[in-house]
Amino acid sequence: MVSLTKTGKGCYLASLPIDIEDLNRDNSLLIKKKLFPFISPHREITIDMNGVKTISHGAYRIIGEMQNKAKTKKCAIMFINTLPSLSAQLLRKAN
Repeated sequence: MVSLTKTGKGCYLASLPIDIEDLNRDNSLLIKKKLFPFISPHREITIDMNGVKTISHGAYRIIGEMQNKAKTKKCAIMFINTLPSLSAQLLRKAN
């Protein structure tokens, strides 16, 4: 589902499959399951959202859970290749 690549010391790139255009609750739960073990202090996780065109309300909630855990653990989660309309929503969920 999600491929995770170490890109440097404490840095990881999470790439979603290219066929995911609609991020929903179910595939977000799989992403969360893969990423939660990597959320720890002083780590940086970049999630490549290339190809994602829509994000469901349930998926935003799960992303928010990941961001809250990361903030608590002093871990950075960033999103790249995100459509502008989705970027605004992701930023709002992070704050």
